Amino acid sequence: MMSSANAPWDDSAVDRLLAVALEEDVGNGDITSRAVVRAELPAVGRIRAKSALVVAGLALVPRLYGRLGTVRVEWFVAEGAHVRPGTVLAEVRGDAHALLTGERTALNLLQHLSGIATLTRRCVDALGGSPCIVRDTRKTLPGLRSLEKYAVRVGGGTNHRLGLDDGVLIKDNHAALAGGVGRAVRAARRTLPSQEIEVECRTIEEVGEALDAGADVVLLDNMAPGEIARAVAEVGGRARVEASGGITPEKVREIADLGVDFIAMGCLTHSAPAVDLSMDIECDPSVGRMAPGDLSVSDGG
Repeated sequence: MMSSANAPWDDSAVDRLLAVALEEDVGNGDITSRAVVRAELPAVGRIRAKSALVVAGLALVPRLYGRLGTVRVEWFVAEGAHVRPGTVLAEVRGDAHALLTGERTALNLLQHLSGIATLTRRCVDALGGSPCIVRDTRKTLPGLRSLEKYAVRVGGGTNHRLGLDDGVLIKDNHAALAGGVGRAVRAARRTLPSQEIEVECRTIEEVGEALDAGADVVLLDNMAPGEIARAVAEVGGRARVEASGGITPEKVREIADLGVDFIAMGCLTHSAPAVDLSMDIECDPSVGRMAPGDLSVSDGG
């Protein structure tokens, strides 16, 4: 179960995201709801799982609806829970217009983040107790990084860099411009002596250069399993080893068993399929029964 200790809900970027998401979808107002449903009609919406999934992002719901009116949210599952199809995740109570207006945006966020958590959990479970750690990458949607990386943590994975200011990772273009892997590592060590230095290597020869230059982590980029095994043997414990490049959930165990310390998986954020959720909205029975004619706006106003 995921605690809220490292949740990004109060991040100013998330606050801006919610504002932009509603502006994008609502525009000048939900004209359909205004035309069809009576103003101030009390309603309740139930967010329901339509497939097996790992829940992530529940705390976004009240923050989103708080921008639309007075809405109360009650959760029936915990963040990070694995739920079955048909499970009701939450009930949302308030003005029907507010519930209808925020429905799609709320579901979009929950489906996306729960999809990331679900895929991450699948990869973590596939390791079955291996010491190897599943990590994400910077392959995230602009504006969604803190939320997407949070969803990876909910699924049991670990975050790599949050941004370019959050660690040294020398990639192929850096090495090419610096004159090679070894030179790039030594330059980084001189400039940032207290930082951990990770360097991307595409060949066994580059692994040797990285080790000679004192790299802390060697990232094996798009190497076949046989090459990974050779690289791990070459490293021999002198640095930690990360495998990256096209690694699917079906292959994580095979790669982990080759002796790497980390597996970097861009697919956790850039390719996680959205889970299937729905929100069914009805008149709130706790507020009193409504006559059928009360469900919509009368012609006479």
